[in-house]
Amino acid sequence: MIKMTLQNLTRRKSRTILTVLGVVVGCCAIVTMMSIGFGVQNSQQIMLEGMGDLTLIQVYSNGRKDSKLDDAAIRKFQSIANVDVAVGKTQLNNVGMTVFAGKNDRYQMQWVQIIGINKDAMEKFGFQLLEGSYPKQPFEVLAGQYTAYNLMDTMRPEGQDMISRWDYMYTYDPNTGMMTENDPSALPDPYMKLNGQTLKLELYSYENFDVKKYQEIKVTGVVKEDYNKDYATSEGLIFFTTDLQALQKMFYPSSSQIMEYSEIYVKARDISQVADIENDIKKMGYSTYSMESVRKPLEEEARKQQMMLGGLGAVSLFVAALGICNTMIMSISERTREIGVMKALGCYLGNIRTVFLLEAGFIGLIGGIIGSVLSFLISVGMNFFTNAAAQSIQVTDFATFWTKLTTAMDVANSPMSIVPLWLYGFAIVFSIIIGLGSGFYPANKAVHISAMEAIKRE
Repeated sequence: MIKMTLQNLTRRKSRTILTVLGVVVGCCAIVTMMSIGFGVQNSQQIMLEGMGDLTLIQVYSNGRKDSKLDDAAIRKFQSIANVDVAVGKTQLNNVGMTVFAGKNDRYQMQWVQIIGINKDAMEKFGFQLLEGSYPKQPFEVLAGQYTAYNLMDTMRPEGQDMISRWDYMYTYDPNTGMMTENDPSALPDPYMKLNGQTLKLELYSYENFDVKKYQEIKVTGVVKEDYNKDYATSEGLIFFTTDLQALQKMFYPSSSQIMEYSEIYVKARDISQVADIENDIKKMGYSTYSMESVRKPLEEEARKQQMMLGGLGAVSLFVAALGICNTMIMSISERTREIGVMKALGCYLGNIRTVFLLEAGFIGLIGGIIGSVLSFLISVGMNFFTNAAAQSIQVTDFATFWTKLTTAMDVANSPMSIVPLWLYGFAIVFSIIIGLGSGFYPANKAVHISAMEAIKRE
């Protein structure tokens, strides 16, 4: 039957080719349209990830007695299903500090953001280390990515004693009022790199500036900037909570032994579980904030775009289905006598139906495969000529051409079109189903043709 099917399709080559082309256009349209939708969704995801960790939920107290942010609250949050870790964040209250570094206290930091994180949860919290390692001992700390740029060199003249990283990282256009980001490599190294350095803290109470107390700390690592995990990841120092308590007690020894946090971070195991965890925390009487309120509308908008673009492609495939149906009806009309002879020779009705369904299915299969290959080439072409990261690469030989091509297709570079492998399989299977569905009516029509009337027909 397969051999007969292929012979019947090649008997009218022009008609078969035109019908297959209809499927190719439909398949190509649906894959290309959906790939653009996936590209938009990927760009939105990259944008959100650039804003920080999407699995984090910030928890605040409502000011009620049953919504205190203490160790008991951390245990409650930790017991919620799919919570990876709950981390308390605290700060120094009514205590200021100046940071000294280098020989003879040459470098000074007049301002620095300070936070404390639970020792047992610091590594699970998910800081991205750029240098060094996590602290293990008391008064070992992590430094933010750009904290070192706050160091002032007291041996340099005023006005040249600090490196303004903002002047290097951004350029202000007075005509448009816009800030443009510069190449990160233009930022010079700070006067002193903090990783591995021992710093001296000069602490004082806001109630009495004349009383100074001192504490040495060691920087064991530098973390990547992530505002979702606090501004200290940019220009601050991250302590253990117990160390901040010790610093606080230098000036306020009678302060409460029960640690209350300024806020608690709850980290979900997966981004899809954030909404459910956030709802559970709100039911406990706490206020929350997460990127879910931003991500969800963008995700829904991207899904609507995908459905709209996929629908446009499906219209083309529906038109192709009409073409397959028309081709099969014409084929049956031309082969009426042949069908009569098959019946007269004792051919089963199911076999006759199968032959015509196979013809329609093969048209869908061939069109789906060609359409998928063509879609891949279109996707590559769109990304190759439109991707911003790839446009900076000049093609001089095959090696640079390949580099430009792989750069354009890298999902990390926000390509215009992304085609997951499953979409090719879906397109081919969908094309086959469209072909079989279109051939069902003609196949049934062929089965019901009278053998005697068909044989009499010239």
